[in-house]
Amino acid sequence: MQLNVGSLVFLGISAFSSLANAQAQAVAFGQQLQNNDQTNHWVAWVEGQHACPGMQVLSVLTKSPCGKAFSLGEVQYTLTGCSGDNGPPTAILDSGGLQIGGCSANDNDKINCHDGLHDIIKHGVCEIVTGE
Repeated sequence: MQLNVGSLVFLGISAFSSLANAQAQAVAFGQQLQNNDQTNHWVAWVEGQHACPGMQVLSVLTKSPCGKAFSLGEVQYTLTGCSGDNGPPTAILDSGGLQIGGCSANDNDKINCHDGLHDIIKHGVCEIVTGE
């Protein structure tokens, strides 16, 4: 196989274009705070959309949110990399079990759901990077 300078420039431009076309999405995760002394849960929702009522319940707060498949729209995800029984996730997987992003747990923003049943504390976000 013979490559010349023109071919290398073309390959470089193609690789850069593929990176530029990569899309980033995000999945937020947090804690559902029940009123009336009900059980609190780990929840997830599409970052940038309202968590109430768009959230998916993952598990009770005293158990890990990792290893439980959940769907947001038509896409299935699983959080992974939790430390201990209720540590936050460090990565997010697709439905095939491949890591598609990383998670950061640095938020503690309270979201008021206005329904009188519960509120949510956002604990972090998993940034998802996919290529087209």
